Amino acid sequence: MILVSLTAEIGASKHGSSVGVLRLKERLLEKHSEISEHMVLIRQKQCFLEDFFRFAKNFEDYYFFCKDNLIPSMRAVFKKGEFPIILSAEHSGAFGIVQALRAVHSNKKIGILYIDAHADMHTAYDSSSGNLHGMPLGMILNKTHTGQNALNSQEIEYWERLCVLDLPKGALEFNPKHLVYFGVRSTEASERKAIKDYQIPLFSVTEIKENTPSVVAQSLKHLESVDLVYLSLDIDVLDGKIFSSTGVRENNGLSPEELKELFNGLLRAFKERLAGVEITEYNPELWEGKNPDEEIIWGLLEDAVCVVGGKC
Repeated sequence: MILVSLTAEIGASKHGSSVGVLRLKERLLEKHSEISEHMVLIRQKQCFLEDFFRFAKNFEDYYFFCKDNLIPSMRAVFKKGEFPIILSAEHSGAFGIVQALRAVHSNKKIGILYIDAHADMHTAYDSSSGNLHGMPLGMILNKTHTGQNALNSQEIEYWERLCVLDLPKGALEFNPKHLVYFGVRSTEASERKAIKDYQIPLFSVTEIKENTPSVVAQSLKHLESVDLVYLSLDIDVLDGKIFSSTGVRENNGLSPEELKELFNGLLRAFKERLAGVEITEYNPELWEGKNPDEEIIWGLLEDAVCVVGGKC
């Protein structure tokens, strides 16, 4: 097991989540100091680039961060064959992580378990906010090339360059049916259309609440043909009325106990094929509750270490 801390906030709409990464990292190292031996730190470098891309904020910085830092760092992690537990500041990093996994295992079928309140399937073509943390799956799928944003030829060229970063010639295309959503409840029309058109499995909050074991079993069935699985947890899947320490809160989500059951179920069900686990979007700077939100996240992190790291 190897700990990866990704503190870059290039794609965030609200900043401060890097603090969450550092706090969780410190707690983890206090309890499991042995994982510090090969720990990987991925930081954002200060860039001063020409701002030519209109429909994705900080696109230039993000492009070169993925190309020169994030993807090479994660490629090295995956090549070592050690299991990474990734603490990331915000969800745009999921693109570079999965891209590195696809590059290292270019002939294998990759599955993604995506626990999130949002579909994160926007692209520069259809995003109204331009926030990159809403685009990582849109980049991986690279299926949407129309929308309200009219990209010019330079923007189209660089967007396409981004979406194929580091992929070797002949690498398997990602199959949208190998993406499974959990708890997604805030989507826009273009995302709903893509989910329907590509038959992407989506388990609602209601389905998870009613029968988590069934949801886990169905997920196994959906991904029975894939070779490797990446599990990404955005903690905004929690009910925004309960959990405040995240950048884009959504109500009517999971309770901490329901998320814990789902997360543990997926960890155990996919343990033999898991290639990595990510926990993202914890921002203690936004905490406004009576009970520390961090204890909820810490419990999930402990579960990941327990199950995949054999630290029980």
